[in-house]
Amino acid sequence: MRRTLFLCVASALVTLALSGAASANASTILLLDPSGMITARENPLIPAGPSSQLPPYPGRSLTAASAATIPAQTASSANLNAAVARLASSGAISATTRANYDAAISSARNAAGRLSGQRRSELRAVIANFDRMARGGLATASRLPALTETLRRNAEWWTNGSSLSYGQRVGFKGSELVWQAYPGQGLQIQWLGTFGYMNALWTAESKSSELRTLAKEVEELASGRAGGVAWEYLFQFGGGRPPWVSGMAQGTAIQALARTSTRFKDASLMKLAKRGLGIFRTPPPSGVRLRLAHGSHYLGYSYAPGQRIYNQFYQALRGLHDLAELSGDKSARRLWLEGQTRGRYELPFSNTGSWSYYEPGSLSTVGYHELLRDFLRGLCDVMTADRQRETILLREKNGPDAVLNNFKNWPDPGPYCVMTKRFSVYLYARLGTKAPAAAPR
Repeated sequence: MRRTLFLCVASALVTLALSGAASANASTILLLDPSGMITARENPLIPAGPSSQLPPYPGRSLTAASAATIPAQTASSANLNAAVARLASSGAISATTRANYDAAISSARNAAGRLSGQRRSELRAVIANFDRMARGGLATASRLPALTETLRRNAEWWTNGSSLSYGQRVGFKGSELVWQAYPGQGLQIQWLGTFGYMNALWTAESKSSELRTLAKEVEELASGRAGGVAWEYLFQFGGGRPPWVSGMAQGTAIQALARTSTRFKDASLMKLAKRGLGIFRTPPPSGVRLRLAHGSHYLGYSYAPGQRIYNQFYQALRGLHDLAELSGDKSARRLWLEGQTRGRYELPFSNTGSWSYYEPGSLSTVGYHELLRDFLRGLCDVMTADRQRETILLREKNGPDAVLNNFKNWPDPGPYCVMTKRFSVYLYARLGTKAPAAAPR
């Protein structure tokens, strides 16, 4: 009980600090209802900016202009329809399930045939991505729910909704999923934003209904990958082709699911979170684990093993830590310890001496500098709570005057706390503001 209490208090403080800072920049969500009416709503629980969307990857992205050149796919070509038929004939899905998938796919294709301009090209791009996946044998039974939900929502939006600019957040009445516009790639589930929202719902006791709805939705859309499950991105991004995964998004996913499990005392959600460890055990391109000297690095993008984005890595570590502590799972703890050992090693390389690096050789923007500082602060806080909890337990066991100088099972939070302070000092100097009397750690 004490173990869970310490972690929950520390986690809540960090999450509230982050969501509080973000609430001033809450996301504007365009909400589409079944009648076709769109309502713009400010949602203070969905933070805008770097904390809730994927950091840029310096590769080649598909543009709206190039998406318009993607040819329409016919029902007779080797495509998603054929993949669904094969899965049904093999017994992987039922006849009823096949009928539902076929209806969603046909509806999307028919809508693309009726539309014109940007609406048509956006919907065609989504269809083309999924047909390409099917031809490559990637349209598996476990992926079909996410594929068809994406088709269904894109057909719904591009038939009834408005044009969208890059990064615009979208929602649908009755659903809590966070969608985002990627011109040239249609609407896509923004998993990092979705699980960040789930974390925020976890802190708001009055939002239990929304939290339960979202937990059910993400459970239904998990795809089999790397011996476990993952919440995959189904569009082209930075030169990567779908389906791909992000260590940062997956770390936030297992964190949010573990927290939600404890909130509702729902063991199935904790089991789902632990199944999400698969990509952290597996090297790219299926997973995100790189075994290196001084531990393991967890990648931001499964298709980019050469890139090291510091803020992505440290948020993945935080997710592994919280799952390990809330579940007591030995595998999660091992992956966390391997990662934080590497994280401690990489910390000095993220520091220029007056600012932070976004990745080696590339300076952070102010937003990403703040984000990295905040993620390190979170690690400092929860690791300090680990030490405090262990101190209490050891003194209960060995007496109040016991000398505690051996914390083999509880890594030193010091490096993370020190770097948090340094990055705060750099930030105040850059912005020309005076640091508070007690600067954030």
